[in-house]
Amino acid sequence: MLKRKIGWQKYEDVIEGQMNSPLIDMMSKSIANSSDLESFLNSPDTPSIYQDEEEDQEELSHKVIVSVPDEMTNEIHLMANFDCWMGHVNFNLTNDIKNKLSQQDGVEILKVCSRYRFFVGVGRMFNFRDVRQGIEKALLGKETNE
Repeated sequence: MLKRKIGWQKYEDVIEGQMNSPLIDMMSKSIANSSDLESFLNSPDTPSIYQDEEEDQEELSHKVIVSVPDEMTNEIHLMANFDCWMGHVNFNLTNDIKNKLSQQDGVEILKVCSRYRFFVGVGRMFNFRDVRQGIEKALLGKETNE
């Protein structure tokens, strides 16, 4: 039987990893290309065939619309209002464990993400170190002295 462990990861690091994904990279290159297009259309060196009508230039240069997905807006809201952490464990997150997590002082938001991972949003009036120690004591049965 494995010794129970909990690993912690700052939630901003999780989001940063998602932001550095290949899909986000493709989107940012697309945006960069749209600004290159606008520069091209507004340049005095652009051939006159592309400068025929000012309205067409403006319409073409504003074709790319960037929208922030609702999920990303929610993530930004969470990070702005809570000290957010991911907990990674090597044991099943049962309903009993979920109840223990939700009862810890300072845990304002709790989301079990998978069998071995959970999210906690710690209230601003609490120190994550203290909350972490309470969680580890409740789930692992040990005191941490850091």
